[in-house]
Amino acid sequence: APAICARASSSTAISRAAVHYGRTFDASFAPDLAVWAPGAIEAGAEGDEVDVLVTCGEDSRARVMRCDSRGVTDVGTCRGHDGEVLRVAFGARDGAFATASADGSCKMWRLGRASAESTTSGDVVVECVQTLDEHPGEVYGCCFMDDVKMGTIATCSETEVYCIDVETKTRLGASKREESDKENVAASTPDRWSPGYLFSMTRSQELGVLACGCSDGAIRVYSDGARGGGFGDVVAVATPHPNAIVGTTMFIDDGRVLASVGLDGTIALTDTRTWGMFRRISSGTPLMSACGIGGGWLGMVGSAGVVRAIDAVYDEASPACVFIPPVDPLVPLFCVAANARGTRLACAGAGVPVATPALAAAFGVKRPDPSRLDVWTVSRDE
Repeated sequence: APAICARASSSTAISRAAVHYGRTFDASFAPDLAVWAPGAIEAGAEGDEVDVLVTCGEDSRARVMRCDSRGVTDVGTCRGHDGEVLRVAFGARDGAFATASADGSCKMWRLGRASAESTTSGDVVVECVQTLDEHPGEVYGCCFMDDVKMGTIATCSETEVYCIDVETKTRLGASKREESDKENVAASTPDRWSPGYLFSMTRSQELGVLACGCSDGAIRVYSDGARGGGFGDVVAVATPHPNAIVGTTMFIDDGRVLASVGLDGTIALTDTRTWGMFRRISSGTPLMSACGIGGGWLGMVGSAGVVRAIDAVYDEASPACVFIPPVDPLVPLFCVAANARGTRLACAGAGVPVATPALAAAFGVKRPDPSRLDVWTVSRDE
């Protein structure tokens, strides 16, 4: 089991009373900092792991934070979107990451030092380097297509996926839903879900595909053009969550399994060799999001307000592997993220009512309740 799951009972919780005004929709840890942004983030004490975590939310912002065993500190705030920021995605290098927004745009950001002589966290700069706004509607997903530089990115908006050149803002490819597919979806689902909007996106570089969860309970798998075929060609369509929004899709177990979670409260596991579902697990509560932690392990969140981690592939679930935010009452959680080493887990979600006069004065009565951030990390003493 990943370290954070094997040592769940002794993990250390780090919390922030507020990370966004209103709901937090997504959170993601950066890749290995030594490769993604070498030298940009101040190192921790000997033996202390340091991560960069980015969250985004209802207040039209993304927050960049540094995490270590002592706490969570601000690195920068990404401003410029005119609507809710829905997703975060990381590039492999150059401190690159992207945000997808309800304003119809995907913004590209870069984290780095203000100068070569900079030595402290206060000298870190987060800058917007491009805005891709040629989308038909809200952008619910984005994935970098180039693992060497900030070259191309895939996005999903309404019912289609797009491939865009970041520098020139040129659309290089797009999917095209067949009319017969749209008619079949419309005939089998309630009217409000009939368009089959794409609500999530994940990419497998090894398989050369993009997997998108939809509003009608379907998962649509598209070619990314890297393994033959054209970008946006439909590889497979499955319906593991009938008539329930698919909140998250992700590849786990070294890409052998495509996992998805839905508002129907189930986790569906699909074999990527055949694109056939081989297991469905019921959580007993609507699920909003999930993340891979390592191997076949998943962390999942939803209306229950807790993080539950299970070995979804190999049936080695531990009933003790539950992470409960230190807040009463619990609020629905909309996002969960794990770092690449499986040693840290983060979650956030709905706004928490402000209970103290000091906080109320700080946030102002006209703003939505702030959402909190909770991060669990493996104890350094073990």
